[in-house]
Amino acid sequence: MKTEKPIKKIIKAGLFALLLTASANYSQAQEASDKEPSYSLLNAHSHNDYENDIPFQRAFQKGFGSIEADIFPINNELLVAHSKEHVNPSVTLYSTYIKPAIAALQKDPKRKLHLLIDIKENYPSALAILIKQLEPHKDLLKTSTHPGQLTITISGSRPKPNDYKNYPDYIYFDGEWPLQHTPEESKHVELVSFPFTAYSKWNGKGRLEHADYTRVKGLIDSVHAEGKKIRFWATPDTKSSWLALMNLHVDLIGTDAVESLGNFIKDLAKNIYINKEIHKTYQPTYQSDGKNGKIKNVILLIGDGMGLTQIYSAFTANQGQLNLFKMRNIGVSVTNAADTYITDSAAGGTAMAGGQKTNNRAIGVDSTEKPLKSLAVYAAEEGKKTAVISVGDLADATPAAFYAHQPDRSMEPQIAQDMHASGINMFLGSGISNFKKTLNGTTAVELLEKKGYTVTYTFEDFKKSNADKLVGLVPDNETRPKIEGRGEFLTEAFLKATQQLAKDPKGLFMMLEGAQIDYGGHRNNVSQVITENLDFDKVIGKALEFADSNGETLIVVTADHETGGLTLLDGDIQSGYVLGEFSTNDHTAVPVPVFAYGPHSDDFRGVYANTEIFKRLLKYIKK
Repeated sequence: MKTEKPIKKIIKAGLFALLLTASANYSQAQEASDKEPSYSLLNAHSHNDYENDIPFQRAFQKGFGSIEADIFPINNELLVAHSKEHVNPSVTLYSTYIKPAIAALQKDPKRKLHLLIDIKENYPSALAILIKQLEPHKDLLKTSTHPGQLTITISGSRPKPNDYKNYPDYIYFDGEWPLQHTPEESKHVELVSFPFTAYSKWNGKGRLEHADYTRVKGLIDSVHAEGKKIRFWATPDTKSSWLALMNLHVDLIGTDAVESLGNFIKDLAKNIYINKEIHKTYQPTYQSDGKNGKIKNVILLIGDGMGLTQIYSAFTANQGQLNLFKMRNIGVSVTNAADTYITDSAAGGTAMAGGQKTNNRAIGVDSTEKPLKSLAVYAAEEGKKTAVISVGDLADATPAAFYAHQPDRSMEPQIAQDMHASGINMFLGSGISNFKKTLNGTTAVELLEKKGYTVTYTFEDFKKSNADKLVGLVPDNETRPKIEGRGEFLTEAFLKATQQLAKDPKGLFMMLEGAQIDYGGHRNNVSQVITENLDFDKVIGKALEFADSNGETLIVVTADHETGGLTLLDGDIQSGYVLGEFSTNDHTAVPVPVFAYGPHSDDFRGVYANTEIFKRLLKYIKK
């Protein structure tokens, strides 16, 4: 089955607006419509709104631009109900919809609303009552010569087109199809409605089949060619369906799930990413990959919060290219903490750095708070040069797990003061305030300097220094998200570390963290997640290149946990477009992938606890 192409680009207009294409990815491609409507909550239509537990207000307060009510004229009143046996004399169109709508629109002159009134019987009587109720408020109503704030459209039982002229110009109609109206009659037609089931039996899962797509798209194009809006009723009420209707340029997206559609449209701007800067990937030689050769250098790259979905979103955005996907030895890490099903970065980082499961929030200690020696410290004791680098706070959980020993990650000044005793050669990250706080009469910076460390306070000064014991405490803006203008911090940091430390005959150990992937997940920001993954992938490419240059480097790339419960709803590898949604703003228990390259990289195949990463790396650090 072939499917239509996804949404291509996103723009802002007012709060959020979505520019959608409607081209089809069939063997005989459909031509994209010239009309590219922007989608916002104004396009959201509350179908059978009166069946909500809070009619009108629930949809209106959510920002919906269109609301539907079915009515019966009874005893000189318009009663709202789906069927006559369910009418309630207290639920009237005026009290439930017109009165609160008028009041709300008068308070907010910028707000607009479309009220679709489906008359179930006796339209002459119903329209007479409706006009009487609307007449005092006609200054707020849309006409052909007045934009107005409230548009009234009559559907269901309604007059023939040649009688439209007998009604006020603020009364619009749901047009009969095909439109066989005179120009004067056409002025009274606001939209045309169709039952979706007459054109497709699609259940809203997957994508429309070619024949259905062609049939529905042809109908939509023909309505738009008449200059009219279109809506469907009896559509599947799913996210896939809403996306399909947007791709097809349907003007009103109907739903019975007000909150779900409202949130879906509201969040489209931050949930869509289209990559404009495709980075080229490195082609590994694989000459030492999986071989039983010597390991001189160990490089552990941790994408904080990076699950398989985050990785695949980056692969899609980079148009089907990732350095990470060129690593052939792959495993799965189970990340639970000692005391909880879902780990945090402290316990996850400690498991990889120190080799034991520990409690959430614990830094470099086991579940009894006994200090654990980290891979970096073991490497330093073996005479290797060592580096801990993060594009985030150096006293935060993941980097801290490689040098500190504290019962709680919130003890950041204490964590910072542990750094001087680690024996690690090089540190780089932000969070300078933690290192300048006085604790027990001194600061972490003072302790570091007494231990012989050179402390720099800008990234440029860090890169210029050749000190054997070097700490770069950069301003927070130098580790800001990529979407906020951060440069090539991680790549340049990696190159600095390898160029300076790899000269040592015993080699190096490096832990480098892509911290901002996690930050993007916590913020439920698809753009941040993807751009941080792409930036991290550039480092992976440099690491692969470095490994091939010497044949004695083992690279392991993994995550401490997944963040956000990211789901990919749509995407297009050719254009680098991704649409994702999050299930949480916290970590999840989903196991994370492990990628390895270089000698003995096949040791990292299989499914295992995150503590195994420590054990398998330590075996080669201590050789």
